[in-house]
Amino acid sequence: METNFNDIQQLWQSQKASNFDLGGLIQQMKATEKKQKMEWIIGLVCTPITIIFLVYALPLKDSLLGILTLLIISFGMAWVLWLNSKSLLRQVEDSELYNQRDYLKEQLQKLNLRGKIIQKHMITYGVLLALAINLGYLEVLSPLELKFRLIAHIGATLFVAGIMWFTLKKKQRKFDVESRPVIRQLEKLLNAAEN
Repeated sequence: METNFNDIQQLWQSQKASNFDLGGLIQQMKATEKKQKMEWIIGLVCTPITIIFLVYALPLKDSLLGILTLLIISFGMAWVLWLNSKSLLRQVEDSELYNQRDYLKEQLQKLNLRGKIIQKHMITYGVLLALAINLGYLEVLSPLELKFRLIAHIGATLFVAGIMWFTLKKKQRKFDVESRPVIRQLEKLLNAAEN
């Protein structure tokens, strides 16, 4: 890991740029990488636990709608994990063979993907989650009157929408504060490397 950031430092020092805090950039990238790895580990642990809980705790596994609900939730969680794995900042195995410009482009691409996940893919995940919950409710709430079922469906959808809105706003603020400055600094480095 240290070699990658040292490569960036050497590249930057060779460009003689002004008003740039390389130490701060390296610290920000290390902090981002550490947080991403922690999120990845939590996701890897929580996904199977959630699916196992849904299978055994809820009365969904005995019906077609219940199985469809579990499949949609499982697919959504796996999709989010896959997207997060694509956006993880990683170290280069052999820095001698790896072009610094390519490394900068790859890190920029991964950081920009994190922003795209927040802006676009999390909304899709929220829609999938609301759909899955409502499908499960069709089965579980079928003995109730239509009025109560509609209230439950609307309530569940609004609850998921509210949680997703709050989560997206929080993640977007965090991205703007933590990752946007790193992206701008990496873009400056990349422009310097290409000129």
